[in-house]
Amino acid sequence: MSGSNRDLDAALAGDEPIPREKVLLWIDAGPDLTSLSKLYRLTGESYYRIQPELGKDKTCALIQRYLLECIRQDVTRDEQIQSRWEAAETLHLWFRSLVETEGTADVLMNAARAVTELFRANGDEVRAAIEQGFLEHALETSALRPYFEHWSSEPQLHEAWSRALEWGKAHPDFTWKLLQRLPRTQEE
Repeated sequence: MSGSNRDLDAALAGDEPIPREKVLLWIDAGPDLTSLSKLYRLTGESYYRIQPELGKDKTCALIQRYLLECIRQDVTRDEQIQSRWEAAETLHLWFRSLVETEGTADVLMNAARAVTELFRANGDEVRAAIEQGFLEHALETSALRPYFEHWSSEPQLHEAWSRALEWGKAHPDFTWKLLQRLPRTQEE
C-alpha cells in the first residue's frame, strides 16, 4: 500500500481535521478506482473535517469522476466500489439533488457532457447502464431534460434518448419519490 493510500485510510478512520491541500493532492495524484472510492467516501462522510472546505467544484468533479469510472469499469468484487448499475443509480440521485441546489447548472452541464462522452465511447453494457440505470430516471425530472436534449438530434444518441424520454414522461419523478419513501439505513 502506498503512503498516500495509508494516509487516506487514516483520514477515513480518524476524526481529526483533514487539510484541504492534502485532499487536493490525493485527488490530483490520478488515483485508481480504489482510491477514488475512498475519496468519494471521505467527501461524503467527513466533508466538514476537510479544512478549509473543499468546495463545490472540486467535490463535484471528484463525485463525477468516481461514478463514471464505476460505470465504465463495473467492479463487482469489491464492496467499497459501486458496481456499474449502483453507480448509475447514484448518478441519478446526484443529478436530482444538484438540480434542486442553486448555482449548480455549470456542474450539471459538465456532468451531462461527461455522461454523453462515456455513452459514446463505450459498448452495449455501459450504454445500457447509462440509458436504463441513469437516463430514464433522470428524464423523469423535467428540469433535468434540457441537459440531455441534444441527444435528440444526434444519430448515435437519438434512440436511447427517445426510449429514456418516453419512460421519463410516463413516470414523472417516480424513482425520486419512491426513494424518498424508503427508510434510511444507518450507514447513510
